[in-house]
Amino acid sequence: MEFTVRTAFYEELEECARVEREAMGNYCYLEDAWHYFNSLRGGMVCAFAGEEMAGIGRFSVLPDGSGWLETLRVSPKWQRMGAGTAIYGMYRELAEKNGCPSMAMFTGVKNQASAGLARKFGLEKAAQHRGYHLTDLSGGDPHGFVHVNWERAAELILSQKEAYQDYMTMNRTFYRINEENAKAFAIEGKVFEESESGSFIVCGARFQHQNALHIAMMDGDPDRCIDFAVNYAKAQGIPKVSCTFALENGKLEEALKHRGFAPEPSDLITMEVCF
Repeated sequence: MEFTVRTAFYEELEECARVEREAMGNYCYLEDAWHYFNSLRGGMVCAFAGEEMAGIGRFSVLPDGSGWLETLRVSPKWQRMGAGTAIYGMYRELAEKNGCPSMAMFTGVKNQASAGLARKFGLEKAAQHRGYHLTDLSGGDPHGFVHVNWERAAELILSQKEAYQDYMTMNRTFYRINEENAKAFAIEGKVFEESESGSFIVCGARFQHQNALHIAMMDGDPDRCIDFAVNYAKAQGIPKVSCTFALENGKLEEALKHRGFAPEPSDLITMEVCF
């Protein structure tokens, strides 16, 4: 089957959302994220079977210039016919057009089809991650955490490069730990430090802010960091605190378990190709 591909027009949200609903059922977020996605460099890639939109996939350029592949959806009747391959082909073109040094994506450890498609375009496993969440938001305390400037944010975040296996995660978007991404998090008001306890936390949301507060990184006193995150979520009416991290970070996993966080059903892998 031959598919044609192009980037979506801003006005094509309804059609793109239809494809997402057909492919994902109730697990949909495109309508919430549409304006955010359109504020970024990149594009929503659409695959067409004749005149019918059969598949979509978002290519986003992250603050450090790397390409991030997300929201790949194909309507059931067009699956396993080459729509995903066509979308990946345009992903590669957009990476070249935007001068991206790399592009990456995530998938479930059991999703062999998704991983296999990524490998066709040179992506290989870079890391494995595990997610935890907390819905019992009793307690919480802001303590003495305050925002930090981007220079301090870069210093703090880069100090955790080894512990976090070079990635920090927000909304299942995996950011390389580097100065550019640290600066972006600080400018967005997501980096907080408490000098008294020598603790800091990076938390917030990339989109769907109303659904969950995501802890991308923390260090120092884990209880004080989690207290802050719980208080911050409650103050904004957010029902859940989430955290996704590299499997090697056993210290963080034990801290989350101690505070009652529950594991997500399955681990994730990050796949990446550098150009």
